[in-house]
Amino acid sequence: MKSRVQCVLNLALLVGAIFANMNAWAVDVQHVPAPAKAATSNPCPDADGVNKVDGKLECLVIHTVRNKKIDAAHKGQVRQLNKHDKASTTLLVYLHGDSSRGGLYDRHFKHFNGFANQHTVFVGMIRPGYADSNKNASTGSSMGGGDNYTAHNVDAVANAIQALKAKYSARRVMLVGYSGGAATAGLILGRHPDLIDDAVLIACPCDLNIRRQGWAKNIVRRSLSPHEVADKVFKTVHVTAITGAKDINTKPEQVTGYIQTLQAHGVKARYIEVPNATHEAGIFGTALLRQVVQSHLQRQ
Repeated sequence: MKSRVQCVLNLALLVGAIFANMNAWAVDVQHVPAPAKAATSNPCPDADGVNKVDGKLECLVIHTVRNKKIDAAHKGQVRQLNKHDKASTTLLVYLHGDSSRGGLYDRHFKHFNGFANQHTVFVGMIRPGYADSNKNASTGSSMGGGDNYTAHNVDAVANAIQALKAKYSARRVMLVGYSGGAATAGLILGRHPDLIDDAVLIACPCDLNIRRQGWAKNIVRRSLSPHEVADKVFKTVHVTAITGAKDINTKPEQVTGYIQTLQAHGVKARYIEVPNATHEAGIFGTALLRQVVQSHLQRQ
């Protein structure tokens, strides 16, 4: 009898030990970390340099207008561009503003399409977090608009322009920006001084210290200001700033000091004030703007 009791006790102890080991094993399994997801090596897998471009930090939507000869070369329909065409190619990029009626951030692209020719490729770029009129959206955040000139967003645009420059073997890059797009352009001039050759800044809030003294006092907090990197702009760059005399959004004094700083550092910069023009009207579609853009494109 005693041996039978002892046998039962031994069996119980054995079963208990087995369950204890199983529980310990289960706990260990629960604490094994899940395999980490592989990092996306390409955030813009469908980038083609025509409809989308990889800005490394963000994937940006673009609208591209190319001359038929350049287009054929990149489609492989002709072997290559001749030396003259390739050596004289200019990349013209337009950056839209922060806000738009009805969200038509691509509404000004039409004013620059006509500059595309055998020697010029035009690209209208949708900045991070914004979308075009067909709801094609660039990745990233617009941060509500008006306060998104951050290092991340500015560098994403600069990276995208660099990729386009390489794709089209462009010898020169000209950047046109409007309002927040002009501020972004001004920051690229200073943060990536070897990238841009010419710039036209329309209604630029290029000195955010002045902007913060007005209606944007409690709005503009995180953004970088172009005037803070004005001393980094290369002396070889040509810059034209255009602002309406009646622009109450980005008043002339938000850009005049910036231009004076550029001039003091030897940059070929000029300021044009347009009588009666406002923030939204009086500059786009005018002969003046066409002449300014053309003068930059014709510069050797």
